[in-house]
Amino acid sequence: MKQPSVRSALLLGLLAAIPAWLGAQEGPPPEQYEPPPAVGMDASYFAPPQNKISIGFRTMTGPKISTSSSFGIVPSQFNPGDPKDSSITSRVYADGGVFPDARTDSNGVAIAPDGRTNTWNYQSASQITPDGNGVMMHTYSAVIDGSNPQKGKADTGSGFELTLDRDFGWHVGKVQIHLIAGLGGNDIHYILTKFVPAEVTTLTDTYSLYAPSFDATTGDYTLSPAGSKPSGPVTSTSLSFPSSATDLSGNTTDNSTLLDSQPNQGNDPNTPSSRQQSTQHTTTEVTDQWHIKGAYFLLRVGPEFIVPVTDKFHVTLSTGPALVYAGTTFSVVQTINTPSVNTTSTVTDGHSTVLPAYFADADVEYELTERTGFYAGAVYQSSTSYGQSIQSENGAFHTKIDFGNGQQGVRMGVNFKF
Repeated sequence: MKQPSVRSALLLGLLAAIPAWLGAQEGPPPEQYEPPPAVGMDASYFAPPQNKISIGFRTMTGPKISTSSSFGIVPSQFNPGDPKDSSITSRVYADGGVFPDARTDSNGVAIAPDGRTNTWNYQSASQITPDGNGVMMHTYSAVIDGSNPQKGKADTGSGFELTLDRDFGWHVGKVQIHLIAGLGGNDIHYILTKFVPAEVTTLTDTYSLYAPSFDATTGDYTLSPAGSKPSGPVTSTSLSFPSSATDLSGNTTDNSTLLDSQPNQGNDPNTPSSRQQSTQHTTTEVTDQWHIKGAYFLLRVGPEFIVPVTDKFHVTLSTGPALVYAGTTFSVVQTINTPSVNTTSTVTDGHSTVLPAYFADADVEYELTERTGFYAGAVYQSSTSYGQSIQSENGAFHTKIDFGNGQQGVRMGVNFKF
């Protein structure tokens, strides 16, 4: 019998080793896919942590405003002095003034005082006395009755917001949970004007007119006696500038309409003063204007929940605590509305404060690219209130700015991931 050769033995050994060698080249079997845990953080499942910054604008309703006063005074802004004091050469009123005489002789030298002046002015034709022989000058003052409480709401206004979003890979199922911190700001503006009941005191000084008359036959000017009706242009415009004219004989005459330099003294120094003072209760002559102007900033932090709708669209919800920093200027303008010119009193105060607050936002986001997108949504925030007061010689005034009613608004902006 023929024995197998060595060559045949080697060939059989190689054939037996081939399956074992091939199995060693394939490696261990592949692992089975396992979904991420329902709750927790899985950095191998989500993208690595990243930041997102949002820049946009928002429009918010304003806070509630309430105002009141303890008392209010509108003092006269002018003091014409004692009507019989001839040493007073200038008297200023709410609706005019009487000033030193500017008349001179032919040599340019001031004429001797004669109790008259060619330098004066007034504001309205209603100041001419009914008989046309005088001009009435007035000052006004008032005392406001009651506290006059008012309520309203600040204007709706636009502002800005800046939000930083940090993705740590937190999730609940498909809902991602991020952490946000943001800063937003809006204006505060409120203005209210109302008639208020008041006692208005009117001081009236009457001055006699002296008007030059022109004789067309002789071409001469003559000075009319006291009490004559002015022949000059007594209109609703000022007569404060002296003027002159030259007659046919070459004589230069001051043709300004003259006025007594003292209230109703005339040529008789013993004439009693015509000054009158009257007080009248009114509800239609005095107004209070309450004006609050400023701004507030809202610093907020909290979680943001992102719910994917499609590959591009997401719905986001966020809520949390916040702080409000508010600063306002509070001013009150009290005005006596008179026929010729108004008399006003203005007081002002500034104040700032920090208030606790909370917020809630809901947005829809759209991703334009992997790193950019835009958002639009609704905003809600609420805080507490603060008060502001003015104490002055012209009144005591109070206001309350209340953020507790909750401000609602809308917002829109762009997102950038980095």
